[in-house]
Amino acid sequence: MMKRSVLILLLGLAGILIGGYFGMQKFAPERTSSTSATLQAIELPDVHKNLRKGKEWLGKVVVVNHWATWCAPCREEIPMLIDYQQQMQAKGVQVVGIAYDSLEATRIFGDEIGITYPSLWVIAGRTELLASHGNRLGALPFTAIFDRNGKLVGTKLGIISVQELNALVNPLL
Repeated sequence: MMKRSVLILLLGLAGILIGGYFGMQKFAPERTSSTSATLQAIELPDVHKNLRKGKEWLGKVVVVNHWATWCAPCREEIPMLIDYQQQMQAKGVQVVGIAYDSLEATRIFGDEIGITYPSLWVIAGRTELLASHGNRLGALPFTAIFDRNGKLVGTKLGIISVQELNALVNPLL
């Protein structure tokens, strides 16, 4: 009798955890208006060791994709982001990648896959920028959308689709 009660309790807890995870995935695309994160706060080196500052993209809708070379879902979504940048740049959209990896791994992967948008990097393990963009879990991939004034207006944890990107970006154009 006791073993059965413990089993039921454990199954219930597992159900809550699994439900919470999938609920978070389903409702992750959200508008965030209470955050004070700004595009201007980004100051990171790119893969050529040049310091890039978020303020250089003010006036554009900016899609910041946080990723890593060791993250399979990240690697899966990057070709779509490359295409999205090419299709949307004339409309004032700028994709920016921020890799949580070594400089060499980031550069090699970017060259292999053909990343054409700015590719910045952060030393793996440094998650302050992710947290400031609303990702307290530090999970990847994570996408943050900034309006033309540099204000964070939407986020998506997990792989983002073209449809989800359009839903977040198009109202800002």
